[in-house]
Amino acid sequence: MIESRALALCFIALAGLLLPGHSPYAQWYAYRAKHLVVVTDGQRPGAMELATTVASAVTAKWPESKAVAAEARSPTEALHLLATGQLQLALVRSADARDAMEGRGWFTGQEKLTLRAIAVMGGDVLVVLPGYPHDRAQTIARALAESRVLRPRLSREPAGIPFHPGALEAIAR
Repeated sequence: MIESRALALCFIALAGLLLPGHSPYAQWYAYRAKHLVVVTDGQRPGAMELATTVASAVTAKWPESKAVAAEARSPTEALHLLATGQLQLALVRSADARDAMEGRGWFTGQEKLTLRAIAVMGGDVLVVLPGYPHDRAQTIARALAESRVLRPRLSREPAGIPFHPGALEAIAR
């Protein structure tokens, strides 16, 4: 009986040493490092299609970004991924971004987020954190402005969220 417990304990210890090397998190971290991920809220019809179009437009102008779209379960989760630095771009409804900045609605009781707009597309806004690199914001905003598919949807109105300085420079041209 003692030998079987000792053997089981050895197998558990061995599994504990080997399994962390196969963690999906390590693969996700590596993937994020190589790809610019545009996260959106999966609850809204058409949101994933728009995020995919945004990612395609960015990749067309900036191939090294390897931009891709990803879907979060809610706007709260999408903006949480942005706020915690897990992802760099979030495409959410303008109203959700304003709520996150003001700590109301879905975001009541949570820390207020400081967001900057890269582009406004109808009722949606592509946001980043204020420290997002200037040149990247400018490249993304320019790519979206040059996109035949997205250009008709773009607005110069800030939707209640200040534009990132790099995006402003791209819009001004």
